[in-house]
Amino acid sequence: MSTHANRALTFLLVLIFLAASLYGCQTQTPTQVPTTQPPGPTSIPADTQIPPTPTHTPVKLTVWITTRVGQTAADEAKLAIQEWAKATGNQVEVTENEFFELMGKLPIAIPAGTGPDVYMLTNDYVGTFKEGGLLANIDNALTPEEYAKYTKSAIDAFSLDGHLWGVPIAADINALLYNKALINEIPDTMDELLVQAKALTHGDQYGLLYPVDNFWYSYPFFSGFGGYVFKPTESGWDIQDIGFDNPGAIQGLQYVADMVNLQKLMPPDVSWDVMNSMFTEGKSAMTISNPSMVPSFKEAGIDVGVVPIPKLSNGEYPRPFATFTGIGVNGYSANIDESQALVAYLGSRLPLVLYYANSGNIPVYADVLKDPELQKDTELTGWMSQLEHSDPLPSIKEINLVWTPALAAFSTVVHGKDTAENALKAAQVQIQEAIAAEK
Repeated sequence: MSTHANRALTFLLVLIFLAASLYGCQTQTPTQVPTTQPPGPTSIPADTQIPPTPTHTPVKLTVWITTRVGQTAADEAKLAIQEWAKATGNQVEVTENEFFELMGKLPIAIPAGTGPDVYMLTNDYVGTFKEGGLLANIDNALTPEEYAKYTKSAIDAFSLDGHLWGVPIAADINALLYNKALINEIPDTMDELLVQAKALTHGDQYGLLYPVDNFWYSYPFFSGFGGYVFKPTESGWDIQDIGFDNPGAIQGLQYVADMVNLQKLMPPDVSWDVMNSMFTEGKSAMTISNPSMVPSFKEAGIDVGVVPIPKLSNGEYPRPFATFTGIGVNGYSANIDESQALVAYLGSRLPLVLYYANSGNIPVYADVLKDPELQKDTELTGWMSQLEHSDPLPSIKEINLVWTPALAAFSTVVHGKDTAENALKAAQVQIQEAIAAEK
């Protein structure tokens, strides 16, 4: 059997596992896109400078993009790609895909020689795709000056084993959303916020309401007290160092459970749909969510504020997971240099237009903040401030072994069926055993 066939067979097995894992995570990280879009530019700014293609002979590239960024934003990406093609003399064929459809097609098409030269992905696929040869490292795509223009967390999210595997173009993160008609000002600490929330909780009205028993949404408090999934290193994550059963992790989960069982702030089983419905109806003063629902809230007449989740009693900020959308290069591509040139161009040109097309695409390129309109955007300030206090979702394939034990631990403790210490120690053992079984 050929090397490519071996890789394809191995990768199909990995993909089956990954798809099953992500199905479970899909409800934790909703990817709904807004039905309405804020105003903004509809083309690439006229003063952009397009770097020359690295060859004098025009080539034809294929690019697969995803509508995960929103349909209007996907249209803007296509426009930027074609402007690069026109300026460089290269040809580019763009295919649009639904996100999970795209992630499922790549492991089959690329080894078979029918995949794209360049494609969009999220950072949690980096480890698996790199291992299957689907990504080329693009260390030479960005100059040191360009590297410095991206937020550190965004670059870290696409870095693994000392190499860069994609250029980030947008971030997605949970922060604290609040109804300005019900709350004038968010306090500086979580202790003060919980007092405020309790005063607003009566009957079917809630001061704070979010899916509290869900690991994804309650992770900020787990991490804020010292819990973590895998220990970050200079080259990625240490899968032997899992931070579920340390004292801070246990304190963080207990803190979450106490909001339900001790302070009676919310039910233990709030779903994502219920959270959004209650906030839309003005029955919830605060929630923890990402940008995707904000346009719907505004359309319903809610004056939405966005701020980082306030400091904990230990002086630390809660740290939600940050996920990043980026663009990678096919490891089998015959046009690596041209593909890297296109990826570098899109990394610097897309963040602003993607945000204007869909405010769920939080910019990760510092230069876009120089835009005069963005400097007045208090909502973006809130998202960017939270991004400074966040943990990049690990990009290694072992992250997919974490979800089931973590979700079970948080659910059982919040529902009062186990202690935080017992549940987290059990989750840690399950994750360790799953990792060992894969070796």
